[in-house]
Amino acid sequence: MTPGEIVAIVNSHEGWLKGQPGTRRANLSLAQLSGYQFAETKLREAKLTGCDMSGCNIAYADLSESDMFAIDLSGADLSHANLSSSDMRGARLRGANLTGANLQKTNLREGVLMTPAENARGVEFHTYSADSEDFCRADFSGANLSDALLGHSVILQADFTGALLTGADLQFAEMNNSKMISADLLNANLSGADMTGVNFSGANLSGANMTGTILAGAELAGVNLADCDISKARMEGALTGRKILELEPDILQILKDHKVWITSFGANGRRAELDGIDLNRVDFQSMDLSGASLRGADFTGANLMGVSMVMADLTNASLYKANLASADLSGICMIDADAREANMKSVRLGASDIKGPTGAATGRKWPANLNRANFARANLESADLQLANLREANFEHAKLRRANLTDAKIEDTSFENADLTRAKMPENPEARE
Repeated sequence: MTPGEIVAIVNSHEGWLKGQPGTRRANLSLAQLSGYQFAETKLREAKLTGCDMSGCNIAYADLSESDMFAIDLSGADLSHANLSSSDMRGARLRGANLTGANLQKTNLREGVLMTPAENARGVEFHTYSADSEDFCRADFSGANLSDALLGHSVILQADFTGALLTGADLQFAEMNNSKMISADLLNANLSGADMTGVNFSGANLSGANMTGTILAGAELAGVNLADCDISKARMEGALTGRKILELEPDILQILKDHKVWITSFGANGRRAELDGIDLNRVDFQSMDLSGASLRGADFTGANLMGVSMVMADLTNASLYKANLASADLSGICMIDADAREANMKSVRLGASDIKGPTGAATGRKWPANLNRANFARANLESADLQLANLREANFEHAKLRRANLTDAKIEDTSFENADLTRAKMPENPEARE
């Protein structure tokens, strides 16, 4: 099929959607369309059964209510596409980008496709399932999967960070080592699902059915379990979070004194010094730790969503798999810090306004220092890194979509295999060294 023929079919389909005479519904079943551009096209209700759209750009397209049975979307860009109410049974989504996509009420279970036999006699039946090859490492971050049908699917190492999965059917699904950080699973059905190694940090599991759910090695720090009977889940080896009140009395007193120090602008109380303290999987959500000394502290798997750590010292600290979504880390010192696989979406890592004794701004700024910090495979989507010192930092395989690195220092910084889609990079890094 030539590009001209494809354009003609798409144009005719758009006319068909408007009820124009002489137009027809698009039928691209079994078509080989790998690598073509379909961004922003209107293909609602199109027939795409068994179609090969691997590597296609389908961003912002409307494919709602379409027949995409056994479609191959491996490596395709489906960011912000509308796939709601579509039949995607047996779809192949290995390495696909579905960031911000709408998959509400979409059927993603297995199916059987009938295709012409190779000897041209009769038909052949092929069973297509959402197996590990089809869904491995798919990116569903921020996608709307409410009421989606994913029962019995195998979705390994996929990213559902911030995804909407309310009422989704995940019965007996296998989602080993996937990320569901800050995902909304309100009233979702996870009964019998294998969630081994899944990171649920900051997720909403209220009202979810967890009967028989396997949670071995799952990160559960900061999870909302209201009206969720977690006792029916298989919790062996689960990494449950810790509440602040479960910390040692002396640490609680340090945090209390620090709060007074913050609210009095340093006149009373005492700045927190928790260097080298084990704070793994503690729920610190929305706490103000600005100015604290946290050198070498262990925040592995901790819930730091929305915290304020303005001008804090986290030199050599561990933030491995921590949830720092929307945190304010302006002016922070993170030299040699380990933030691998951390969720730092929409985090503020830019320069901090230096304030006087009364809290008023002095007009001067203090840039964040991330020298030699490790952000491998971290999610820094929409992060503010303006003016930050990123020298020798590691962002390999990190997600930096729409991140702002204006005027950042990036000498010897590694961005190998990082996603820099729509990121704002320094205009002339060499001139700023």
